[in-house]
Amino acid sequence: MPTNRRNFLKAGAMSAVAAGALASAPHVHAAGSDTLRIALIGCGGRGRGAGMQALSTGNKVEIVAIADAFEEQAKGFAEILKEEKPECCKFTDETIFHGLDAYKKAIDCLNPGDIALLVAPPAFRAMHFEYAVKRGVHIFLEKPFGVDTPTLKRSMAAWEEAQKKGLKIITGLNNRKYFRTKETVEAIQDGALGDILSCWVYRLHGPILCNPHPEKNWTPLQIQLRNYNSFIWTSGSPTVDWMIHNIDICCWARQKHPVWCQGTGGRQVNPDFQEEIQDHISVEYHFDDGVRMMVQVRHIPNTWGAFRAVIQGSKGMAVVGEGMRDPHIFKGYREASEDIIWTPKSEPNDSYQTEHCILQDWILNDKPIAEDISFCIKSNMMSIMGRMAMESGQAISYDTAMNSTYELCPNLDNLDFNGDSPYIMPDENGNYPCPKPGITKRF
Repeated sequence: MPTNRRNFLKAGAMSAVAAGALASAPHVHAAGSDTLRIALIGCGGRGRGAGMQALSTGNKVEIVAIADAFEEQAKGFAEILKEEKPECCKFTDETIFHGLDAYKKAIDCLNPGDIALLVAPPAFRAMHFEYAVKRGVHIFLEKPFGVDTPTLKRSMAAWEEAQKKGLKIITGLNNRKYFRTKETVEAIQDGALGDILSCWVYRLHGPILCNPHPEKNWTPLQIQLRNYNSFIWTSGSPTVDWMIHNIDICCWARQKHPVWCQGTGGRQVNPDFQEEIQDHISVEYHFDDGVRMMVQVRHIPNTWGAFRAVIQGSKGMAVVGEGMRDPHIFKGYREASEDIIWTPKSEPNDSYQTEHCILQDWILNDKPIAEDISFCIKSNMMSIMGRMAMESGQAISYDTAMNSTYELCPNLDNLDFNGDSPYIMPDENGNYPCPKPGITKRF
Protein backbone atom coordinates (compact mmCIF):
# COMPACT_ATOMS: atom_id res chain seq x y z
CA MET A 1 0.00 0.00 0.00
CA PRO A 2 1.20 3.59 -0.58
CA THR A 3 2.83 5.43 2.30
CA ASN A 4 4.36 8.83 2.87
CA ARG A 5 8.10 9.37 3.01
CA ARG A 6 8.27 9.75 6.78
CA ASN A 7 6.49 6.47 7.39
CA PHE A 8 8.47 4.80 4.62
CA LEU A 9 11.77 5.70 6.23
CA LYS A 10 10.51 4.69 9.63
CA ALA A 11 9.13 1.41 8.32
CA GLY A 12 12.37 0.05 7.06
CA ALA A 13 14.36 1.96 4.44
CA MET A 14 17.39 2.00 6.68
CA SER A 15 21.07 2.54 6.54
CA ALA A 16 23.44 -0.14 7.78
CA VAL A 17 23.46 1.56 11.19
CA ALA A 18 19.66 1.40 11.35
CA ALA A 19 19.72 -2.22 10.24
CA GLY A 20 22.09 -3.06 13.06
CA ALA A 21 19.82 -1.36 15.56
CA LEU A 22 16.90 -3.40 14.26
CA ALA A 23 18.83 -6.62 14.73
CA SER A 24 19.43 -5.84 18.42
CA ALA A 25 15.71 -5.99 19.23
CA PRO A 26 13.91 -9.29 19.89
CA HIS A 27 11.83 -10.44 16.92
CA VAL A 28 9.91 -13.53 15.95
CA HIS A 29 8.76 -14.07 12.38
CA ALA A 30 6.22 -16.44 10.93
CA ALA A 31 8.54 -19.43 11.12
CA GLY A 32 8.81 -19.03 14.90
CA SER A 33 12.45 -17.90 15.09
CA ASP A 34 14.43 -14.69 15.05
CA THR A 35 16.69 -16.23 12.38
CA LEU A 36 15.72 -15.66 8.76
CA ARG A 37 16.38 -18.63 6.45
CA ILE A 38 16.99 -17.93 2.78
CA ALA A 39 17.12 -19.79 -0.53
CA LEU A 40 18.81 -18.05 -3.44
CA ILE A 41 17.41 -18.77 -6.91
CA GLY A 42 19.82 -17.50 -9.56
CA CYS A 43 23.58 -16.99 -9.14
CA GLY A 44 24.40 -14.58 -11.94
CA GLY A 45 25.70 -11.09 -11.28
CA ARG A 46 22.42 -9.73 -9.94
CA GLY A 47 21.71 -12.90 -7.99
CA ARG A 48 25.09 -12.80 -6.28
CA GLY A 49 24.53 -9.17 -5.37
CA ALA A 50 21.08 -9.90 -3.92
CA GLY A 51 22.46 -12.87 -1.99
CA MET A 52 25.18 -10.79 -0.38
CA GLN A 53 22.78 -7.93 0.38
CA ALA A 54 20.25 -10.24 2.02
CA LEU A 55 23.03 -11.49 4.31
CA SER A 56 24.24 -7.95 5.13
CA THR A 57 21.22 -6.40 6.88
CA GLY A 58 22.50 -6.83 10.44
CA ASN A 59 19.80 -9.39 11.20
CA LYS A 60 20.31 -13.08 11.98
CA VAL A 61 20.24 -14.49 8.47
CA GLU A 62 21.39 -17.80 7.05
CA ILE A 63 21.37 -19.17 3.54
CA VAL A 64 20.22 -22.78 3.42
CA ALA A 65 19.94 -23.49 -0.32
CA ILE A 66 21.40 -22.24 -3.59
CA ALA A 67 20.08 -22.86 -7.10
CA ASP A 68 21.15 -21.99 -10.62
CA ALA A 69 20.63 -23.54 -14.04
CA PHE A 70 24.40 -24.02 -14.34
CA GLU A 71 26.31 -26.17 -11.86
CA GLU A 72 29.47 -24.07 -11.86
CA GLN A 73 27.46 -20.92 -11.19
CA ALA A 74 25.77 -22.40 -8.12
CA LYS A 75 28.91 -24.04 -6.74
CA GLY A 76 31.06 -21.04 -7.58
CA PHE A 77 28.91 -18.67 -5.56
CA ALA A 78 28.72 -21.17 -2.72
CA GLU A 79 32.52 -20.99 -2.46
CA ILE A 80 32.41 -17.19 -2.44
CA LEU A 81 29.86 -17.23 0.37
CA LYS A 82 31.96 -19.66 2.41
CA GLU A 83 34.87 -17.26 2.15
CA GLU A 84 33.05 -13.96 2.68
CA LYS A 85 30.04 -14.90 4.83
CA PRO A 86 30.98 -18.18 6.56
CA GLU A 87 28.78 -17.47 9.58
CA CYS A 88 25.70 -17.35 7.31
CA CYS A 89 26.40 -20.52 5.33
CA LYS A 90 24.02 -23.25 6.42
CA PHE A 91 23.79 -24.96 3.05
CA THR A 92 25.48 -28.28 2.32
CA ASP A 93 26.65 -29.95 -0.87
CA GLU A 94 23.21 -31.59 -0.95
CA THR A 95 21.40 -28.23 -0.94
CA ILE A 96 23.34 -26.69 -3.83
CA PHE A 97 21.20 -27.41 -6.88
CA HIS A 98 21.57 -26.96 -10.63
CA GLY A 99 19.31 -27.46 -13.63
CA LEU A 100 16.08 -25.87 -14.75
CA ASP A 101 14.16 -27.50 -11.87
CA ALA A 102 16.73 -26.43 -9.27
CA TYR A 103 14.45 -23.62 -8.07
CA LYS A 104 11.90 -26.13 -6.78
CA LYS A 105 14.53 -28.12 -4.90
CA ALA A 106 15.94 -24.99 -3.27
CA ILE A 107 12.54 -23.58 -2.28
CA ASP A 108 11.56 -26.98 -0.91
CA CYS A 109 14.41 -26.57 1.61
CA LEU A 110 12.50 -23.67 3.17
CA ASN A 111 9.77 -23.64 5.79
CA PRO A 112 6.71 -21.40 5.58
CA GLY A 113 7.76 -17.91 6.59
CA ASP A 114 11.30 -18.23 5.22
CA ILE A 115 12.55 -16.16 2.26
CA ALA A 116 13.14 -16.96 -1.40
CA LEU A 117 15.31 -14.60 -3.43
CA LEU A 118 14.05 -14.88 -7.03
CA VAL A 119 16.87 -13.55 -9.18
CA ALA A 120 17.08 -15.94 -12.16
CA PRO A 121 16.66 -14.61 -15.74
CA PRO A 122 13.34 -12.78 -16.25
CA ALA A 123 11.79 -15.50 -18.43
CA PHE A 124 11.46 -17.70 -15.34
CA ARG A 125 10.32 -15.08 -12.82
CA ALA A 126 6.59 -15.80 -12.91
CA MET A 127 7.11 -19.56 -12.73
CA HIS A 128 9.41 -19.18 -9.72
CA PHE A 129 7.03 -16.65 -8.12
CA GLU A 130 4.12 -19.08 -8.41
CA TYR A 131 6.05 -21.88 -6.75
CA ALA A 132 7.40 -19.74 -3.91
CA VAL A 133 3.90 -18.49 -3.12
CA LYS A 134 2.59 -22.05 -3.22
CA ARG A 135 5.22 -22.98 -0.64
CA GLY A 136 4.19 -20.08 1.61
CA VAL A 137 7.50 -18.21 1.75
CA HIS A 138 8.24 -14.50 1.67
CA ILE A 139 9.85 -13.25 -1.52
CA PHE A 140 12.37 -10.83 -2.93
CA LEU A 141 10.95 -10.51 -6.46
CA GLU A 142 13.49 -9.13 -8.90
CA LYS A 143 12.12 -7.19 -11.86
CA PRO A 144 10.70 -7.73 -14.42
CA PHE A 145 7.85 -9.94 -13.25
CA GLY A 146 6.91 -11.19 -16.72
CA VAL A 147 8.33 -10.99 -20.24
CA ASP A 148 5.02 -11.21 -22.11
CA THR A 149 1.33 -10.91 -21.23
CA PRO A 150 0.79 -14.59 -20.28
CA THR A 151 3.79 -14.71 -17.94
CA LEU A 152 2.88 -11.35 -16.39
CA LYS A 153 -0.64 -12.63 -15.76
CA ARG A 154 0.92 -15.58 -13.93
CA SER A 155 2.68 -13.09 -11.67
CA MET A 156 -0.55 -11.16 -11.19
CA ALA A 157 -2.28 -14.35 -10.05
CA ALA A 158 0.65 -15.24 -7.78
CA TRP A 159 0.46 -11.80 -6.17
CA GLU A 160 -3.27 -12.26 -5.49
CA GLU A 161 -2.56 -15.59 -3.83
CA ALA A 162 0.35 -14.13 -1.84
CA GLN A 163 -1.96 -11.52 -0.35
CA LYS A 164 -4.40 -14.20 0.78
CA LYS A 165 -1.54 -15.98 2.55
CA GLY A 166 -0.19 -12.79 4.14
CA LEU A 167 3.22 -13.16 2.50
CA LYS A 168 5.67 -10.27 2.42
CA ILE A 169 6.81 -9.41 -1.11
CA ILE A 170 9.20 -6.68 -2.17
CA THR A 171 10.09 -5.96 -5.78
CA GLY A 172 13.48 -5.36 -7.33
CA LEU A 173 12.37 -1.91 -8.54
CA ASN A 174 15.11 -0.58 -6.34
CA ASN A 175 14.71 3.06 -7.36
CA ARG A 176 11.51 3.07 -5.36
CA LYS A 177 13.74 2.47 -2.31
CA TYR A 178 16.25 5.18 -3.18
CA PHE A 179 15.38 7.93 -0.70
CA ARG A 180 16.24 10.79 -3.04
CA THR A 181 14.13 9.39 -5.87
CA LYS A 182 11.17 8.81 -3.58
CA GLU A 183 11.40 12.32 -2.16
CA THR A 184 11.54 13.80 -5.67
CA VAL A 185 8.52 11.78 -6.82
CA GLU A 186 6.57 12.94 -3.80
CA ALA A 187 7.50 16.55 -4.54
CA ILE A 188 6.16 16.12 -8.07
CA GLN A 189 2.96 14.58 -6.73
CA ASP A 190 2.65 17.56 -4.36
CA GLY A 191 2.76 19.99 -7.29
CA ALA A 192 6.42 21.05 -7.52
CA LEU A 193 6.26 20.82 -11.33
CA GLY A 194 2.76 22.20 -11.69
CA ASP A 195 0.88 20.44 -14.46
CA ILE A 196 2.93 17.61 -15.97
CA LEU A 197 3.35 18.19 -19.70
CA SER A 198 5.58 15.31 -20.85
CA CYS A 199 7.92 12.53 -19.73
CA TRP A 200 11.18 11.47 -21.39
CA VAL A 201 13.01 8.24 -20.52
CA TYR A 202 16.56 7.59 -21.72
CA ARG A 203 18.97 4.68 -21.56
CA LEU A 204 21.74 5.45 -24.05
CA HIS A 205 25.15 3.82 -23.69
CA GLY A 206 27.58 1.40 -25.29
CA PRO A 207 26.77 -2.22 -26.17
CA ILE A 208 26.08 -5.03 -23.73
CA LEU A 209 27.75 -7.87 -25.59
CA CYS A 210 26.78 -11.49 -25.95
CA ASN A 211 29.61 -13.97 -25.36
CA PRO A 212 30.97 -14.37 -28.91
CA HIS A 213 33.02 -17.44 -28.01
CA PRO A 214 30.75 -20.00 -26.35
CA GLU A 215 32.10 -23.30 -25.19
CA LYS A 216 31.85 -26.03 -27.82
CA ASN A 217 29.55 -28.15 -25.69
CA TRP A 218 27.03 -25.38 -25.05
CA THR A 219 23.69 -25.90 -26.77
CA PRO A 220 21.87 -22.89 -28.30
CA LEU A 221 19.53 -22.95 -25.29
CA GLN A 222 22.46 -22.83 -22.87
CA ILE A 223 24.11 -20.02 -24.84
CA GLN A 224 20.89 -18.02 -24.65
CA LEU A 225 20.50 -18.63 -20.92
CA ARG A 226 24.10 -17.59 -20.26
CA ASN A 227 23.58 -14.41 -22.29
CA TYR A 228 19.99 -13.66 -21.34
CA ASN A 229 20.35 -9.90 -21.93
CA SER A 230 20.90 -10.63 -25.61
CA PHE A 231 17.68 -12.56 -26.27
CA ILE A 232 14.08 -11.45 -26.14
CA TRP A 233 12.49 -14.56 -24.64
CA THR A 234 14.95 -14.66 -21.75
CA SER A 235 14.96 -10.94 -20.89
CA GLY A 236 11.78 -9.56 -22.43
CA SER A 237 13.99 -7.20 -24.50
CA PRO A 238 15.66 -3.96 -23.37
CA THR A 239 12.24 -2.30 -23.30
CA VAL A 240 11.11 -4.74 -20.61
CA ASP A 241 14.22 -5.58 -18.62
CA TRP A 242 16.10 -2.29 -18.77
CA MET A 243 13.42 0.38 -19.12
CA ILE A 244 10.94 -0.84 -16.51
CA HIS A 245 12.67 1.23 -13.79
CA ASN A 246 12.24 4.66 -15.32
CA ILE A 247 8.93 3.84 -16.99
CA ASP A 248 7.72 3.01 -13.48
CA ILE A 249 9.21 6.22 -12.04
CA CYS A 250 7.30 8.37 -14.55
CA CYS A 251 4.07 6.45 -13.98
CA TRP A 252 4.58 6.63 -10.21
CA ALA A 253 5.06 10.40 -10.40
CA ARG A 254 1.86 10.67 -12.44
CA GLN A 255 0.00 8.06 -10.33
CA LYS A 256 -1.33 6.49 -13.53
CA HIS A 257 -0.24 4.44 -16.53
CA PRO A 258 -0.42 5.05 -20.30
CA VAL A 259 -3.25 3.62 -22.37
CA TRP A 260 -1.66 3.57 -25.87
CA CYS A 261 1.76 3.40 -27.50
CA GLN A 262 3.57 3.10 -30.81
CA GLY A 263 7.23 2.53 -31.51
CA THR A 264 10.04 1.28 -33.66
CA GLY A 265 13.46 -0.31 -33.34
CA GLY A 266 16.13 -2.29 -35.10
CA ARG A 267 19.73 -3.40 -35.21
CA GLN A 268 21.98 -1.10 -37.17
CA VAL A 269 25.59 -1.40 -36.07
CA ASN A 270 26.00 -5.17 -35.68
CA PRO A 271 23.47 -6.74 -38.07
CA ASP A 272 25.17 -10.16 -37.98
CA PHE A 273 26.16 -10.30 -34.33
CA GLN A 274 25.37 -13.37 -32.27
CA GLU A 275 22.43 -11.90 -30.42
CA GLU A 276 18.81 -11.10 -31.16
CA ILE A 277 17.98 -7.79 -29.50
CA GLN A 278 17.80 -4.39 -31.17
CA ASP A 279 20.49 -1.78 -30.64
CA HIS A 280 18.10 1.17 -30.96
CA ILE A 281 14.50 1.46 -29.74
CA SER A 282 11.97 4.24 -29.33
CA VAL A 283 8.44 4.04 -27.94
CA GLU A 284 5.90 6.84 -27.62
CA TYR A 285 3.25 6.39 -24.91
CA HIS A 286 0.02 8.33 -24.39
CA PHE A 287 -1.75 8.79 -21.05
CA ASP A 288 -5.52 9.19 -20.99
CA ASP A 289 -5.19 12.94 -20.34
CA GLY A 290 -3.07 13.51 -23.46
CA VAL A 291 0.31 13.66 -21.72
CA ARG A 292 2.97 11.76 -23.66
CA MET A 293 5.97 9.75 -22.50
CA MET A 294 8.85 9.06 -24.87
CA VAL A 295 11.20 6.13 -24.17
CA GLN A 296 14.52 5.85 -26.01
CA VAL A 297 17.06 3.02 -25.82
CA ARG A 298 20.39 2.90 -27.63
CA HIS A 299 23.38 0.67 -26.91
CA ILE A 300 25.79 1.59 -29.68
CA PRO A 301 29.47 2.50 -29.26
CA ASN A 302 30.72 6.07 -29.70
CA THR A 303 27.31 7.69 -29.18
CA TRP A 304 25.96 10.32 -26.78
CA GLY A 305 24.94 8.83 -23.44
CA ALA A 306 22.08 9.49 -21.05
CA PHE A 307 20.50 7.43 -18.29
CA ARG A 308 17.56 9.12 -16.58
CA ALA A 309 13.92 10.12 -16.60
CA VAL A 310 13.00 13.72 -17.37
CA ILE A 311 9.54 14.91 -16.31
CA GLN A 312 8.55 18.32 -17.71
CA GLY A 313 5.91 20.39 -15.99
CA SER A 314 4.44 23.88 -16.28
CA LYS A 315 6.64 25.07 -13.36
CA GLY A 316 9.87 23.26 -14.15
CA MET A 317 11.64 20.04 -15.07
CA ALA A 318 12.59 17.08 -12.86
CA VAL A 319 15.60 14.92 -13.73
CA VAL A 320 15.23 11.74 -11.68
CA GLY A 321 15.17 7.94 -11.69
CA GLU A 322 17.59 5.13 -12.46
CA GLY A 323 20.96 6.56 -13.42
CA MET A 324 20.46 9.75 -11.36
CA ARG A 325 22.18 9.68 -7.98
CA ASP A 326 21.38 13.37 -7.45
CA PRO A 327 17.91 14.20 -8.79
CA HIS A 328 16.90 17.85 -9.08
CA ILE A 329 14.07 20.06 -10.23
CA PHE A 330 15.08 22.87 -12.58
CA LYS A 331 13.21 25.92 -13.74
CA GLY A 332 12.34 25.90 -17.41
CA TYR A 333 13.92 23.37 -19.75
CA ARG A 334 17.63 23.87 -19.06
CA GLU A 335 19.58 21.36 -16.96
CA ALA A 336 22.04 23.80 -15.43
CA SER A 337 23.21 24.16 -11.83
CA GLU A 338 22.14 27.82 -11.66
CA ASP A 339 18.61 26.79 -12.65
CA ILE A 340 18.07 24.29 -9.79
CA ILE A 341 14.98 25.28 -7.82
CA TRP A 342 14.58 22.14 -5.68
CA THR A 343 16.79 19.33 -4.47
CA PRO A 344 15.98 16.42 -2.13
CA LYS A 345 17.10 16.61 1.49
CA SER A 346 17.60 12.85 1.85
CA GLU A 347 21.08 11.42 1.94
CA PRO A 348 22.07 8.94 -0.80
CA ASN A 349 21.56 5.30 0.15
CA ASP A 350 22.36 1.94 -1.37
CA SER A 351 18.90 1.10 -2.70
CA TYR A 352 19.93 -2.49 -3.49
CA GLN A 353 20.82 -3.00 0.17
CA THR A 354 17.84 -1.05 1.44
CA GLU A 355 15.27 -3.25 -0.27
CA HIS A 356 16.49 -6.30 1.68
CA CYS A 357 16.53 -4.34 4.94
CA ILE A 358 12.93 -3.33 4.29
CA LEU A 359 11.74 -6.85 3.46
CA GLN A 360 13.35 -8.34 6.54
CA ASP A 361 11.91 -5.58 8.72
CA TRP A 362 8.43 -6.32 7.38
CA ILE A 363 8.87 -10.01 8.15
CA LEU A 364 10.49 -9.70 11.58
CA ASN A 365 8.01 -7.08 12.80
CA ASP A 366 4.99 -8.35 10.86
CA LYS A 367 4.51 -4.98 9.19
CA PRO A 368 2.20 -4.40 6.24
CA ILE A 369 3.79 -4.21 2.80
CA ALA A 370 4.62 -0.56 2.11
CA GLU A 371 4.84 -0.96 -1.67
CA ASP A 372 2.08 -0.96 -4.26
CA ILE A 373 2.86 -4.29 -5.92
CA SER A 374 -0.14 -4.11 -8.24
CA PHE A 375 1.06 -0.75 -9.57
CA CYS A 376 4.55 -2.17 -10.09
CA ILE A 377 3.17 -5.11 -12.06
CA LYS A 378 1.17 -2.74 -14.25
CA SER A 379 4.35 -0.75 -14.93
CA ASN A 380 5.80 -4.03 -16.20
CA MET A 381 2.79 -4.29 -18.53
CA MET A 382 3.70 -0.87 -19.94
CA SER A 383 7.17 -2.13 -20.86
CA ILE A 384 5.70 -5.26 -22.49
CA MET A 385 3.20 -3.12 -24.39
CA GLY A 386 6.08 -0.95 -25.60
CA ARG A 387 8.01 -3.97 -26.84
CA MET A 388 4.97 -5.21 -28.74
CA ALA A 389 4.63 -1.82 -30.46
CA MET A 390 8.34 -1.51 -31.17
CA GLU A 391 8.74 -4.98 -32.67
CA SER A 392 5.63 -4.79 -34.81
CA GLY A 393 5.66 -1.12 -35.77
CA GLN A 394 1.95 -1.02 -34.87
CA ALA A 395 -0.03 1.11 -32.42
CA ILE A 396 -0.93 -0.92 -29.32
CA SER A 397 -3.62 -0.10 -26.78
CA TYR A 398 -3.52 -1.28 -23.19
CA ASP A 399 -6.50 -3.54 -23.83
CA THR A 400 -4.79 -5.10 -26.86
CA ALA A 401 -1.67 -5.77 -24.83
CA MET A 402 -3.62 -7.22 -21.90
CA ASN A 403 -5.62 -9.50 -24.19
CA SER A 404 -2.54 -10.87 -25.95
CA THR A 405 -2.08 -14.63 -25.68
CA TYR A 406 1.29 -14.71 -27.45
CA GLU A 407 3.98 -16.43 -25.38
CA LEU A 408 7.65 -15.92 -26.16
CA CYS A 409 8.38 -19.40 -24.80
CA PRO A 410 5.16 -21.43 -24.58
CA ASN A 411 6.94 -24.56 -23.29
CA LEU A 412 8.73 -22.72 -20.50
CA ASP A 413 7.77 -25.15 -17.72
CA ASN A 414 9.11 -28.14 -19.65
CA LEU A 415 12.36 -26.96 -21.23
CA ASP A 416 15.04 -29.54 -21.86
CA PHE A 417 18.27 -28.05 -20.56
CA ASN A 418 20.32 -30.08 -23.03
CA GLY A 419 17.98 -29.52 -25.97
CA ASP A 420 17.47 -26.82 -28.56
CA SER A 421 15.96 -23.44 -27.82
CA PRO A 422 12.20 -23.63 -28.45
CA TYR A 423 12.06 -19.92 -29.19
CA ILE A 424 14.82 -19.12 -31.66
CA MET A 425 17.74 -20.95 -33.24
CA PRO A 426 20.85 -19.48 -34.92
CA ASP A 427 21.60 -19.73 -38.62
CA GLU A 428 24.54 -21.71 -40.00
CA ASN A 429 26.92 -18.90 -38.96
CA GLY A 430 25.62 -18.75 -35.41
CA ASN A 431 23.73 -15.49 -35.98
CA TYR A 432 20.17 -14.58 -35.00
CA PRO A 433 17.56 -12.50 -36.85
CA CYS A 434 16.36 -9.26 -35.28
CA PRO A 435 12.64 -8.34 -35.05
CA LYS A 436 11.61 -6.03 -37.91
CA PRO A 437 8.79 -3.47 -37.53
CA GLY A 438 6.07 -4.06 -40.09
CA ILE A 439 7.13 -7.68 -40.55
CA THR A 440 7.38 -9.26 -37.12
CA LYS A 441 4.02 -10.41 -35.72
CA ARG A 442 3.96 -11.81 -32.19
CA PHE A 443 0.45 -11.02 -30.99
